[in-house]
Amino acid sequence: MDDYNLEPGEFVIMQEASAKLDDDTTLDDLVLTNQNLVLVTTMSQGLLRRSKFVKRCPLSRIRGSQEEPQALVTKYRESYYLQVVYPDETISVTFPSNTKRSAERWAEAIRNAAVGNLSSIQPEDTLPPEIADFVDGAKGAFGAIFGGGKKPADKNGASQRPSSVTKRCMGCHAPITGRAGSTVICPYCDTKQTI
Repeated sequence: MDDYNLEPGEFVIMQEASAKLDDDTTLDDLVLTNQNLVLVTTMSQGLLRRSKFVKRCPLSRIRGSQEEPQALVTKYRESYYLQVVYPDETISVTFPSNTKRSAERWAEAIRNAAVGNLSSIQPEDTLPPEIADFVDGAKGAFGAIFGGGKKPADKNGASQRPSSVTKRCMGCHAPITGRAGSTVICPYCDTKQTI
């Protein structure tokens, strides 16, 4: 836990030890906090020396599509990837055990944490992997036959998404925009604040 360099007020929501980056780098830990996605890996630095690297990816910098952060699940060949889109890079992660369900659970948790909706995050899978694979297969077959899987809209026909808010920066008073309840960094003075 000390290796993650958590800031004051930052806490761990989810943690996974069996994940890999798309370049086959094995992660010691994949950690979701209320402010960051943290990637921890140990790499060889010569013949006998190994060093631990910690990469902190702020949730407030995740690119958004129609007010929703871009943390999604994609399939390539037989593997499912969790992809988190940042302005300068896309982080792709695979989960060796229970890949589809784990990737979907992580994507949903990252989206919820990025918008500040921490109460709806399920930190653990509620089903054992053997049963989860069977349930996922049955859902896929049922959805293919009957066209299921669509989420209902609210009574006015619109889906519910967090609202975008514009406020003044508490440091320099420049206008800043973000999702209600999210943490943003002012592009002018680099002050971190919650909208």
